[in-house]
Amino acid sequence: MAKKEIPKTTLSFILRFLSPYYWHLFFMVVIVFLWAANRAVEPYILKIILDIIEKYSLPQMNLFSQLKNPIIAYISLRIFINISSRLHDYVCMKVMPHFNKDIVMRLTKYLQKHSHAYFQHHFGGSLVSKISTIADTAERILDELIYNFIFPFFSLCLITFTMGSVRPTLAFFLIAWIFIFIGVSYFLSFKVQVISEQLSEKYTTLVGKLIDSTTNILAVRLFARRKYEIKYLERTAQDKLKTAEELRWNDIKRNTVMDIMANILVVVLIYYLIRERQKGYLSIGDFALVLTLTLSIIDIVWDVSQHYLRFVENVGKCSQALKTILVPHAIKDAPDAYPLVVKEGKIEFRGVYFSPEKGRSVFENLSIKIKSHEKVGIVGHSGSGKTTFLNLLVRLMDVDKGSILIDGQDIRDVTQDSLHQNISFIPQEPMLFHRTILENIKYGNLEAAEEFIKEAARKAYADEFIQSFPHGYNTVIGERGSTLSGGQRQRLAIARSILKNAKILILDEATSALDSETEHYIQESLKGLMQNKTVLVVAHRLSTLLQMDRIIVLNEGKIVEEGSHNSLLNKKGYYAKLWNMQLNKSF
Repeated sequence: MAKKEIPKTTLSFILRFLSPYYWHLFFMVVIVFLWAANRAVEPYILKIILDIIEKYSLPQMNLFSQLKNPIIAYISLRIFINISSRLHDYVCMKVMPHFNKDIVMRLTKYLQKHSHAYFQHHFGGSLVSKISTIADTAERILDELIYNFIFPFFSLCLITFTMGSVRPTLAFFLIAWIFIFIGVSYFLSFKVQVISEQLSEKYTTLVGKLIDSTTNILAVRLFARRKYEIKYLERTAQDKLKTAEELRWNDIKRNTVMDIMANILVVVLIYYLIRERQKGYLSIGDFALVLTLTLSIIDIVWDVSQHYLRFVENVGKCSQALKTILVPHAIKDAPDAYPLVVKEGKIEFRGVYFSPEKGRSVFENLSIKIKSHEKVGIVGHSGSGKTTFLNLLVRLMDVDKGSILIDGQDIRDVTQDSLHQNISFIPQEPMLFHRTILENIKYGNLEAAEEFIKEAARKAYADEFIQSFPHGYNTVIGERGSTLSGGQRQRLAIARSILKNAKILILDEATSALDSETEHYIQESLKGLMQNKTVLVVAHRLSTLLQMDRIIVLNEGKIVEEGSHNSLLNKKGYYAKLWNMQLNKSF
């Protein structure tokens, strides 16, 4: 299943994930059929009992002997239904939790393959919420289909058959009424699906904004913007409220029409039964059977019409969420992609063109070679293309034209996992999990023994502060490492990269937000990390690039200068201007 494309329509999506459980599903449908049969047979047995009571009601008659067989049949039927219900519960236990888990894990796997740009344009919390919504609504849709559509369908068929055995004309009349009732219900419910999808989207937007506000609660407090946030969220909540009210109002109008149709049927039925009884055409048992079955039909079609609304609402939620999650992946492995093998760490940009959006070009015919084990700094004003340069190298984005090669291998021809396994990337804001310190460092090499993890921490000058915590390496840090200082987080990131030991190392403003003392420790740990590696360093603080073999100066996506620190200063060009600006000197 994992190798096939995930269907984007709700019903096909559900059937795909049910494929391992078709025999379980078949058994569940069989049990539902038996329940439906019971719904028709049980009233018929009661009819027989009532007819016997009416016929043998004289004191001298032995009523118990006459009722023995139908009573045994009635009790046996109830016991059989109870047993089948427990078997059904057991099968559901084997299907539903696994069905839900399969959806969550498969969609999560699909989500992970989206491009960096995709995640930049969606709330992370909203995406997680959508996956949860898909799994939960898919399970509810399946429940609705089995218990509120298939079961009622079987019930109506068997009930009308039973009715036909007693009063064929009345059975045909009820069939006509059922079709009219369902048709009117469907017509009145048509608008609900559109409103339901709108409500689902607005609910998701509200949840995303709530998560965004909560995640940035420190900014909310420090800027004293709690009232502003409430007003900001209130606008979205109010918009959702209006749509919810519109949905409920359509429900009220629809239910009113359904009430009128059901009440008319009951009045006509009671009149008909009384008249037929007076004429002697109906026994007490027939009277009770027809009345019971007709009321059952009303209850069934009423429930179906009500559940149809919930069904449509769930389909709308699931459909809307699937449209967001299952958009095509912007960056894919080639069908014949092979694992990247890095022995030297040579990097080459060959005639690279890249435009993140129409009408805005970042790189045009960019070409550059970086030698094996060369330490290269990349500088330039904001918007000059530094971060884009790195993102293209790790294939968070794809070039429009040209190629990027590592040891002569085009990165579009290799698997993305193997590309990322061969590159260590340390950003300005370390990527840490709400897990233990040990787990965060071990993320660089999942097979590493604990002794090597601690050795990496010592090389990153992190062991001392880790040991100061009561739980040491088993200390659970907050979301994104929020319980640690900036320097501590950065040292954990460096320890993780030391443990990964990739041939290519990228540092993106890794020390720009640190104080001088902390930066000293970081620089010391980086010296060891850079040994025998090809290194790319992006930095605004030019003093961090003094030991680089070469510095590349970017401006508006073009290489305007390159060379060592001293040679660039001697040119008295763009780099020298940046250097003097940082030293508060006029050029």
